[in-house]
Amino acid sequence: RASPAASIAAREVATMRGGDDDGDARSRARVDDGATTTRPLSLDDDDDDDDEIFHIAFEAAKKRKVSAVPDGVLTPRPSANACESTPETSYGGTTKSTGGKKSKARVLVEDGDVRAFVSNMSAKPQCVGVKWLDRREEDNTSPPDFEVDGTLAAVLARCGTTRLYSHQSAAIKAARSGRSVVVSTPTASGKSICYVVPIFEAIMDERSKQSKALLMFPLKALANDQLHKMRRVVQAAQEFKYEIDERMKKHGDATAKAKKEFMKLNFPDIDMKRLERLADAKLAVCDGDTDEAAKKQIKSQGTQIILTNPDSLHHAMLPGHRTWGKKFWGSLRYIVLDEAHTHTGVSGSHVANVLRRLLRVCASWDPTTRPEFICTSATISNPVQHIRRLTTRTPVCVDISGAPSGEKAMILWQPPESEAGGMSAATWFQQPNLASLSGEDASGTQRQRRSPYAEAADIVADLVRSKIRCLVFVSARTLAETVSRDAKANLAKKNPELASKVDSYRAGYNQVERRKLERRLQNGEISALVCTSALEMGIDVGSLDATVHVGVPETASAMWQQAGRAGRRRGASVAIVIACERPLDYHYVTRPGELFERQSEEALVDPHNSAILEIHLPCAAKEVALDLRGDDAVMFTASRDDAAPGMTSIAPNFKAPLHLAIKRALGSSTSARTCVFNKTTKTIECAPNVYPHRSVMLRGVQSGEAWKLLESPSGSLVEEIEGHRALARLYVGCVFIARRKAFIVQRLDIENRIAHAAPYEKFETTQTRERTEVEVLAPDPEQGVGELVSKNCAATRVHLGDIVVSEKVLGYARSDHKTGKLLHEEIWKTPVIAAQYRTRAVFFNLPDEVVNRRVAADALREATNGVANVCGGLVASIAMCDTRDVAGATQLPNPNETGPAAARIFLYDTTPGGIGIAEKVFENCEELWRRALETLKSCGCASGCPSCVQAGRRGRDAGFAKRDSKIVLDGLLGTWLAA
Repeated sequence: RASPAASIAAREVATMRGGDDDGDARSRARVDDGATTTRPLSLDDDDDDDDEIFHIAFEAAKKRKVSAVPDGVLTPRPSANACESTPETSYGGTTKSTGGKKSKARVLVEDGDVRAFVSNMSAKPQCVGVKWLDRREEDNTSPPDFEVDGTLAAVLARCGTTRLYSHQSAAIKAARSGRSVVVSTPTASGKSICYVVPIFEAIMDERSKQSKALLMFPLKALANDQLHKMRRVVQAAQEFKYEIDERMKKHGDATAKAKKEFMKLNFPDIDMKRLERLADAKLAVCDGDTDEAAKKQIKSQGTQIILTNPDSLHHAMLPGHRTWGKKFWGSLRYIVLDEAHTHTGVSGSHVANVLRRLLRVCASWDPTTRPEFICTSATISNPVQHIRRLTTRTPVCVDISGAPSGEKAMILWQPPESEAGGMSAATWFQQPNLASLSGEDASGTQRQRRSPYAEAADIVADLVRSKIRCLVFVSARTLAETVSRDAKANLAKKNPELASKVDSYRAGYNQVERRKLERRLQNGEISALVCTSALEMGIDVGSLDATVHVGVPETASAMWQQAGRAGRRRGASVAIVIACERPLDYHYVTRPGELFERQSEEALVDPHNSAILEIHLPCAAKEVALDLRGDDAVMFTASRDDAAPGMTSIAPNFKAPLHLAIKRALGSSTSARTCVFNKTTKTIECAPNVYPHRSVMLRGVQSGEAWKLLESPSGSLVEEIEGHRALARLYVGCVFIARRKAFIVQRLDIENRIAHAAPYEKFETTQTRERTEVEVLAPDPEQGVGELVSKNCAATRVHLGDIVVSEKVLGYARSDHKTGKLLHEEIWKTPVIAAQYRTRAVFFNLPDEVVNRRVAADALREATNGVANVCGGLVASIAMCDTRDVAGATQLPNPNETGPAAARIFLYDTTPGGIGIAEKVFENCEELWRRALETLKSCGCASGCPSCVQAGRRGRDAGFAKRDSKIVLDGLLGTWLAA
């Protein structure tokens, strides 16, 4: 039974919404015989219209002077099977419906509109497969003896949250018990309330001033969204307290006894002391956008809840921890890690070290302090292991969602074949090499498919015309600009008034531009926003009906996370996946059922990567001196439980990375000294006049400072380019697309890392000509290089070990952006080293039978490159990674050498030091070969195309050697013996 305040709110909502159609009837509150059942509302809900509705409703309640007494609303029925529900067999994203409310800026889409669009798409030959995912009903069961504090329940009811889902109740109970928790459920399932309730309950306790919380979000926009929602709770507490005080004044008797009797009679479940503490709660965002005056105020007023991001924690809060003092660090009770699934790979390994340093700082102020983590994550297959590697805590896992979800159509779309000759503008961005843009069909005639980006632009235009609001996900910044531009051009031809409803959103825009775009999308001014992964996470962008994915998302977690941005909790929605010409996409084009049933992968992170440890240890020493006689050695040393995947059985010496990192930090012939050993205290301290935090970049490969692209002659900043492989993106003659404009690089200032460029009006693009060289490192205990790990795999032997990669740029080619015609090619006398680093790799030799008898010597180079390309493109199907996280290389036999053939293929981790991808490939190498062979056999081309051997940046190196690449894979698997 809902509280009186919730009942009034529901009646007000029902009155305001009105309407007799089925959609309104389903979504509005039901008022029946004085008992009101409102649908559960979550602080995660992304529709600000309902904020206005409830505000108006509760204002009406106050005017009528109706007591807002909770009546067990947030105390769901106890159940012995509280945490059990039917396992999900398909994806279920969730959100709150708009309930039929319409505004001037928004036109709501009926289910029929979406269904009609899906029906129209399904009838076209480009539709490879379509599947409707069933809606899921809500589950409000809870663990035995669970209830929410009555005072907090009343306040949450005023904010619209009247019931909890089963996963919310389970997570809150686990957090109260003093355990760390991970909530791994689909998008918009209301995960934030899993930490909001425990944090506010701690604030309401008698020792509230000693209870602090630190909330970390991967994006500033997420932190600001959550601040707004949590402030609504505090504001509701203040309003509730004011109402009670006013009632007391009218009651007349101001004695303590009279007040107690008044509360017992009128508000039996309300504790005024706890309500006052909640009303007085102080919370603030403290990040890179917060000015110094605001930071001083945050510290001085004893703010209890700080919202930030890992970057600000690393660059500001930890190195300046003494300015926060014991009142904060010594009282930290909860650490929230939102969107924890995003912390994978190299950035996740950095964040894991930042969190270890955070725990060290807390312990330095109060050794008894043990903050627990409450983590939220999209659905991944290893949430417990992932959080343990990130935080050092073994969490309670809540991974069955009780939130409802609407029906969703999944469509797999393959662009049609087009006549050879022309090339779309966007295709040239996708495929870097002219030779890899076309193939031959069985008749020997040239074939290629229409650009997936051109298809996306047309689909987006159709969605906008159908008044279906959508997000469009692309893999690169330039592609966001291109698809947005082409969709606008499409609309401008027949519907010029709609062209302004399409825009792009990506990293590189300043804060003002980003916030403006987010507001326009929330307000309905934008119907389609083309973005990179920046909007994959839960930024409040209002109600959406569709998502378009250009290219199969490389992980299942990313695909379901992106698709979950549309549809939410009520109504039908659609996710359209447009296949690119890549092995991963073609694998699913020939097996659409696998795509629709795709299961989430393991999140990979390696906090004990020696290259990452080496740069974090000086930071830790700067904050608090390292003492390897105690907990510090344990903190930064991997155990067998949290080692990188596959390492338990193949790397027994887990202390080596820490020892190597310390040795380098103390200085050697190959590294500068960043730390010193204090003989008196026997601790390791940061070297004098060294400020290590400045040189650590959490979100990418360490490569020094970023480059700046300046426009000539004004000198204005166009964009900052990450230092890693910058020289493969910036070179004299390079055409660089940014901010919806093209620039040509005229001059490089290597010393100051500045590229000078002028606006470029010609419709041309440039691509580098590159070569990768690899060297297998010999075992060297002093440098942390272990013995090779080897195993028999099918018809050959596979090895796992350390290599040095040198990526060299040999020159570049300039081509017409529309036709793909080669206009100019320039090979430099001296190659430029774009990157050189040590990493982990899997490598294997080709069987002698293949090299010496079955593949001609002059075809061996292209054949091995083809195998490396297709295998590299499929790694994402067996490991949670981006195709850019792994690369391939080959070595051919030296004709001057004697003995067995040494033709060798490498698949290596592109992160210096490696983060576990090579280990995953080592475990599943035979399965990877099988998938590669199936892709080559099922691909419709005759001799090679971007969907098979010509995949990736080095597609041109494979030429048209599809037949020979199949022979190589047959030889590796030994399948030719059975033929």
